[in-house]
Amino acid sequence: MKLIHSLVFGVLSCVATLALAQMQMAKSVNQPIATLAAGAIAPDFVMHDIHDQEVRLSSFKGKVVILDFWATWCGPCIASMPHTNAIATKYADQDVVVVASGTSDTIAMFKKWIPANQAKYPKLQFVFDAHERGSNTFEQRASSKLYGVTGIPTQFVIGRDGVITATIVGNGGEEDARTEAALAKAGVKVEAARVVAGERQLKAAAEDAADRLAAIEEEKKNPKPQFREAFGQLKKGVAVPDFTAQAADGTAVKFSELTKDKIVVFMVWSAGHGLPADMLAFQDSWARRYADQGVLFVGLGAYGSREDFDKWHAANAAKLSFPVLFDPVGPAPRPSKETLSEMTADEKKAFSAANRAHYSKVIPMAFSGGAMAPVPNNVVIDAQGKFLGFYVGSGPQSAESLGNLLLRAGVKLKPEDMPKKIFSAEETKEKPPEARVAMLKLGAAAPDFTATDATGKAVKISDYRGKVVILDFWATWCGPCIASMPHTQEVAAHYKNQGVVVLASCTSDDRKKFDTWVKRNQAQYPDINFSHDPQERGPDRASHKLYGVGGIPQQFIIDRDGKVAALVTGYLKGEAILDAALAKAGIKVDAALIAKGAEDLKQRESMR
Repeated sequence: MKLIHSLVFGVLSCVATLALAQMQMAKSVNQPIATLAAGAIAPDFVMHDIHDQEVRLSSFKGKVVILDFWATWCGPCIASMPHTNAIATKYADQDVVVVASGTSDTIAMFKKWIPANQAKYPKLQFVFDAHERGSNTFEQRASSKLYGVTGIPTQFVIGRDGVITATIVGNGGEEDARTEAALAKAGVKVEAARVVAGERQLKAAAEDAADRLAAIEEEKKNPKPQFREAFGQLKKGVAVPDFTAQAADGTAVKFSELTKDKIVVFMVWSAGHGLPADMLAFQDSWARRYADQGVLFVGLGAYGSREDFDKWHAANAAKLSFPVLFDPVGPAPRPSKETLSEMTADEKKAFSAANRAHYSKVIPMAFSGGAMAPVPNNVVIDAQGKFLGFYVGSGPQSAESLGNLLLRAGVKLKPEDMPKKIFSAEETKEKPPEARVAMLKLGAAAPDFTATDATGKAVKISDYRGKVVILDFWATWCGPCIASMPHTQEVAAHYKNQGVVVLASCTSDDRKKFDTWVKRNQAQYPDINFSHDPQERGPDRASHKLYGVGGIPQQFIIDRDGKVAALVTGYLKGEAILDAALAKAGIKVDAALIAKGAEDLKQRESMR
């Protein structure tokens, strides 16, 4: 069974996935430039404030600038703002300014969001790019055209001389010292410990980026299929479900009637974002080219308002030769507070319930049987109305998937559209789902198993007999796992004098990736014992076969008698659930932490 990142409960799953999906729309397939890096001159450009006054980057000449690209719809951007504001406050006396430059959004949303939230982030200077989402000049936005930004939040730290000292993608909150290390490179006085931590993180980020580039090059040499023969409840050869959406003029359209006897490329995108110009041109060119063979492209604008859809459609209708529909379910409910942490338990519960109800109705999720994917995504359906395949993305980079699936539908492709590799049915055959194994229960004896550490030495749970073991299943590809490690390290360091040890067993992952990750990161986590399960993704891996783990990170607290005393699934920042769990294994834990851990569990429950 494919492991999923756990601790993404109910609505959190929807919100996080949609934020990722929307971030995809801030990307452009044919970036005019590579993302600017350290040593480049920061290009000047014009922004606007909420009073429509022009603000140029050069207006801050002589200061150290943190240029922070963000959008109102970008959850990670909003989540990063408290940390960025704290940095701006801390270094304001050294002429450090944060220019929070909004991008890939609408002017109306910026003018609504900024006044409502400026007071929370007094040290951030909010502006926005007038080349708004959905406009004819959207591709001219500075974040993409001048800086080569492919996802947000992205920060550029710019020295007094206008030279970029570092490019920072994403934001890890308080533990993330990359921005401060970059400020030090610009001559700002920063605590030595923060500089060291930040430089280590910058180095790790650069190495990760290099690994990704190497993986892309390897993929070019040995391509793997980027399309799937199953998505949610959609399976190859099975008829797709019907639905009713709205046409551009507001009339009801039944999907089965629109697509009857057609080979269909069903495209889902954000109602307000649509597709960038290059992606749209690509899709339309194929729609025109193969219409005479009965191929019908159909777009669906979802996860947004009718107003945003109409605005996008009005700006792009002349470029379209295929029908574009609107999902009348509209946008997701908005939380009553700006962040989940500000909401009461009852507010969270109500918000969660509203989101569950909403996402059960949206057409893309109802169509797939509850599965959600980043947008844009595509389903190819044969002339008999049966599912052929699914893939994420659009435009030229999706040509290989689109070409392969149209060939399977019986379309005769033009020579220039033929895929570089035509995959056989055997190569794309879906693996049967892995048999589920029940999670190991409280009170059960913890099964022993052999893993290997970074030096190749065999490691067993029984090696720590007489100690309290936090068995932490994780993987290098698991973002929530990595995000939880600073807290696990704090817990390990705090309780090691009571005989607590952490055995972090890497599961469902490659040995090479494990070795690389540990080499880069072990120094940050001196009290965590890292090991790797040689079964990797096999059915006999300990996490699955012996412990019944279906999602990571997953921790088992094993007492001195070798029995499971507590389970901890995932981690949300600030929680004390792990501390409280250790108390169940006989560890002396502060009563206030135990109480907080219990409250944290209640908070999680309210989000289900």
